[in-house]
Amino acid sequence: MSWDQLVYLALLLGALACMALIDHRARLLLFSAHPVRGAAVLLAGTAVFLAWDVVAIAEGYYERGGAAMTGVELAPHLPLEELFFILFLCYVTLVLHGLLARWATRRTSRGRTVR
Repeated sequence: MSWDQLVYLALLLGALACMALIDHRARLLLFSAHPVRGAAVLLAGTAVFLAWDVVAIAEGYYERGGAAMTGVELAPHLPLEELFFILFLCYVTLVLHGLLARWATRRTSRGRTVR
């Protein structure tokens, strides 16, 4: 396996690490008061989208990716990178949801005290 085949996976892992840093700093999901619940939601979302991919592959909508892939497949036409990509998308969505919910709560509480 060459370096250029690992670049995409390395970038995905780097993006996941950055999301974990944001999560840790803001205490939103995996580093919140309820980390088990956060992990369960993250894993459930990842499982749903992986199942969606498996169905799409079975129906012929997707085929194996390009040359930047490592070549490791979890199932036929389902590369390892897809797992980390879906995990990242679910994580970024949940972190963004937590940030927006916190922002909305603070905005609402400020609006009440001003009046």
